[in-house]
Amino acid sequence: MSQLIPSTTPIRTFENHEQAIWAVAVFPDKRRMITGSDDNTLRLWDLETGVVLKKMEGHSNWVMALAVSRNGQIIASGDSGGEVIAWHGETGESITQPIKAHPFQITSVDFSRDGTVLATGSWDKTVKFWSTKTWQMQGDPIECGGLVHCVRYSPSGELLAIATNYNIQIYNPGTREEVASLTGWNLSLVWTPDGTRLLSGGSVSILEWDTSTWQQVGHPWKGHTDTINAIAIHPTGTLVASASSDKHVRLWQLSDQRTIAIFQHSSVQRCVTFSVDGKHILSGGHDNKVSEWVVPQNAHSKILDITTARDACITGDLSIAEELLTAEIRTNADDVILYAHRSFVMARKHDLDHALEDAIKSINIRPSLIGFISKGIALCGKGHVREARVAFDVASMFTNQNSETNQFLLLIKAVALFSADQHEEAMLLIKDLAAACPNVDPLARRVVETYLRVQLGIKAFDSAHHDEAADHFTATVNSDAFSSKYIHFAYQDLTVLFGWDLKSLLLTTHQKRCQAFLSAGKLDEALEAHKYMMDAIDDIAKASCLDWSNEFKDKCSTFAAMQAEIPGQEQDGYDADPSFFYGTHQHSQISRPRLQQRLGRLKRFRLAMTRRPQEAPAPAPPTTSPPVAVTTTIRTHLRHLFSRSPHHATPPVVEVPFAQGRQRNAAAGAPGSEHSLIRDEDLLSLDPNTQQHRQQQQQQHQQAVAFHIDPGEHGRGKFCVCC
Repeated sequence: MSQLIPSTTPIRTFENHEQAIWAVAVFPDKRRMITGSDDNTLRLWDLETGVVLKKMEGHSNWVMALAVSRNGQIIASGDSGGEVIAWHGETGESITQPIKAHPFQITSVDFSRDGTVLATGSWDKTVKFWSTKTWQMQGDPIECGGLVHCVRYSPSGELLAIATNYNIQIYNPGTREEVASLTGWNLSLVWTPDGTRLLSGGSVSILEWDTSTWQQVGHPWKGHTDTINAIAIHPTGTLVASASSDKHVRLWQLSDQRTIAIFQHSSVQRCVTFSVDGKHILSGGHDNKVSEWVVPQNAHSKILDITTARDACITGDLSIAEELLTAEIRTNADDVILYAHRSFVMARKHDLDHALEDAIKSINIRPSLIGFISKGIALCGKGHVREARVAFDVASMFTNQNSETNQFLLLIKAVALFSADQHEEAMLLIKDLAAACPNVDPLARRVVETYLRVQLGIKAFDSAHHDEAADHFTATVNSDAFSSKYIHFAYQDLTVLFGWDLKSLLLTTHQKRCQAFLSAGKLDEALEAHKYMMDAIDDIAKASCLDWSNEFKDKCSTFAAMQAEIPGQEQDGYDADPSFFYGTHQHSQISRPRLQQRLGRLKRFRLAMTRRPQEAPAPAPPTTSPPVAVTTTIRTHLRHLFSRSPHHATPPVVEVPFAQGRQRNAAAGAPGSEHSLIRDEDLLSLDPNTQQHRQQQQQQHQQAVAFHIDPGEHGRGKFCVCC
């Protein structure tokens, strides 16, 4: 690899502090920056004009640590004398007097995800927690056993990482229980946005840790020649910046740990961060100023960059996204990225003509990777698959042979082809990616493959191929692709491009798997799938699907009760599915019919299931109303029952009058000498009190009911009694 030439000229500097700058942070409004210095003050800056909005005084010692809450409403700063001050995020006015939080210097502060707690770390070897409402200490401090250099909450807020001069300690901040301990001396920590990695820096290298196993990933990132004082991560999670005592800030690519840019300063650098839009790096140190550097345009390993419309795309507010992008295009008419991004939005809105138009505009201004990707997606949406393949092939010429970018491009191509009903080609492409990109993390491939498999399951279910659907859903729940609760953060680009709901996909798949088994008549498997789901999901997911779960269990109970009306039914000649009537007596004892009813129905079902179709004599003309043709098989009737919403009324069951049992058997060709068959009239005659009941039944049932021969459903040419 060619030697990188350090950049020595920042695009701008922020100069007003009188001594070294130890801390820097940006506000979520993208307009302002806050800095802390050895001159005992903080400065609030306007990022657009570069002017100081406010000089914030109140500390008596060096300001060594600061943080801004996620909503930008609170600033917290800590100094070398162990004092903390809270400031109003808009005005810069102090909202507390200096709080004596620690006896020694405070080296790090961080807000919890919801902003209700501030964690402070100190050289007194403790981490303390403070309520941002009362500014009183909450609970007991964490005794770390070594000098604390850095504290950082995980993106979910469920964990707190603490860097000391001995190790890295991972705690549950709520319970104060230690989760893991990682060896090594470190000064700075940062989590990836998806929470799957923790990066640490302290000596001359950066270490990467897998947060599922707490094992080190790969080799140390080497390049610096002196202590690494601070590290920061790009908003997309693809790039890392590090500030060092070797007077350099390095920009790294997370995917392969390569240095892709070096920014040279005149003195030691103590702090570094990215702008909110990810386009700039801000660094400060002993030169008493903050330097602003441009992130190289080709630095991102992911295809999509941060845009003003990204959040709207993630939340599904596509009209807002379109408006934002259109407003930017009016002021930047030659921006190829804006046209490509609007093409993605229009494709999601199914306005494919305008999507293709924007893609072509992007390419006409300047051919690019993102331009040809947008063209390929739009063409697939219009069903022009051949032209789409060409667009994706041309896009591959702009990946700079980056393996991760190549893989992501091919995954987008696979998804677009799948949406154009090229299912086999899409799944084969994903399978071949393992050979094409062997050095890239395979999780992205598994995520896309699993998501598409769920779509195949849904298509099979909608086509009443329930066994096939159950197989697809089972493969999904057995996959580890969605084992991380942060998977939707890691692959937000798929949400931006295609509107995928990765956050709830696993729960949805569990539910559809249960429904597929039940619709296939496999009650035991359906109940087992439901139990597996409830054991696998967390309490929040259980609460969200409580109504669905209760409704599903009601359907299972109804199904079991209907099965219980024909106990012991042999399957031969009735149903090819061996588990359709298996084992359900274990699950329900609901509303079983009386003995006489069960015996009569059983004999009638047995007769119907063992008949052979023969030519029947022409029926006598009806004397009253025409016969009611029953064309629905039992299995289909049950499936229709289970697909109804709870408020849907169940149609009435039509009772078949078997009073003339012998004549009907003879007409259907049933063996007349079968003594094991019990007629209704014989069964009812056992009870001397049934004569009046029989007469009432004959009066109530004056209509004949036709039987439907359904060899396609049950096979083997058997008759089916349908009610």
